[in-house]
Amino acid sequence: MRSARLLIVSLTFLSACQGPEQKAGAEKDKAAAEAAGQAYSGDGPNERIGAARDRAAKSAKEARDAAGDALDSQADSIRSQADVAAERLDQQAKSVRDAADERARALEVQADARRR
Repeated sequence: MRSARLLIVSLTFLSACQGPEQKAGAEKDKAAAEAAGQAYSGDGPNERIGAARDRAAKSAKEARDAAGDALDSQADSIRSQADVAAERLDQQAKSVRDAADERARALEVQADARRR
């Protein structure tokens, strides 16, 4: 009885690991075995093909995710570069304003001196 429970639990976990293509393949294999009057062993060609398709789909999804992550990193890098460039421009603008203020003050001093 105990080993039967273990077998049921193991099969439950094993079937939970199957992807949709593998499950569909297993159903095809089971139907083909029943049509031929044989017991289904749980490991047919359609199931293996489905498992391979599931692995390929998973790999393709991982590749798309990685490409998306790379694009996100590239976008972050562009934003960082823009922040650095904007900060540099802010510093240049401050320098230009400071220089203009100094020249303007000097001219104001000259204007005050002429008015006296």
